[in-house]
Amino acid sequence: MDPVLEALERAAAAGQIPRDACVLLAVSGGADSLALLFGAVEASRETGWRLSVGHVHHGWRRREADRDLAFVSDHARRLGLPFFHRRRDARRAASELGLSPEAAARHVRYAALAEMAREAGASLVATAHQKDDAVESLLIARERRGGLARLAGPRALRADGVVRPFLDVGRREILAFLAARGLEHRRDSTNGDLALSRNRVRRGLAETSEEERAALAERVFALARERDRLEEEYARRVAPAVRRGSGAAGNDAVEVEARALSACEDELVRLALSRLAGPFARAGRPPMTGRERERLVSRLRAGGDFRFEAGRRIRFELRRGRLRIRLRDAAAAEPVYDAPEGTPAR
Repeated sequence: MDPVLEALERAAAAGQIPRDACVLLAVSGGADSLALLFGAVEASRETGWRLSVGHVHHGWRRREADRDLAFVSDHARRLGLPFFHRRRDARRAASELGLSPEAAARHVRYAALAEMAREAGASLVATAHQKDDAVESLLIARERRGGLARLAGPRALRADGVVRPFLDVGRREILAFLAARGLEHRRDSTNGDLALSRNRVRRGLAETSEEERAALAERVFALARERDRLEEEYARRVAPAVRRGSGAAGNDAVEVEARALSACEDELVRLALSRLAGPFARAGRPPMTGRERERLVSRLRAGGDFRFEAGRRIRFELRRGRLRIRLRDAAAAEPVYDAPEGTPAR
């Protein structure tokens, strides 16, 4: 069977996209998302999926993006699927949120997809991220010294209902699927812009051998398995020790017993810190840098009470055996006691 259809059948069999589920397909018009659209329609004859199509116009590429919107809309109409779209200004979001263009586009895209899914009555949003995307994410995370969560690439199933059934399908297999059906796809002119980090990584990856790419893909799968293991450990060992409360100024806070963290391996502590601080992060940004995360791990291992701030925004305070995490009080002027320098970032 075709690898694209095999991947979708596995998604149904494993419950990643349960049979009879209502699914919004995120379709940009590119090769990957077009394969998702037509593959899901074919698979739905057996799975009973109720499909709709969502498209996000990011405000870039003007007329070219308008043609992408018309292209996807036309395919949805021909296939008899409900079509939803949103227009967003990713450049403005980048400026307002202090994000890179790529991060801002990602932020507004997922927010728009969630909005369309609610309108469509869909419980899941399927995106077409595939194996080559996961390898590119690994290489980008290595450049930026990211932690395990970023090195392991996109998740097959996110807590917010985003699913990615193509993570073990390669770009060549997707192009073969489209060619076999005589389907043309849209091409994004910004893919040639080497100012964007993913394009630079993609260009370099194209020059590597098939064996090297396969080895990188295997590394991503191994890291994803390790991430899954750590998340299971987090749910079993750390989550029961977490409590919600309020900070001194009435703002929300989260507390965890320090001994629950001190008994964990370092990688699990890193995951726990990122997970617990995540709700306090700025939109589209991680809650802390890799260096800040390593300083916190070091302080927790050293024992004793301490206070630490990440990004001059999120305060971590260990006192009487409990670690409290909250937004910094706007009026606070007291000094922040940082960890020693010299701990390597990951």
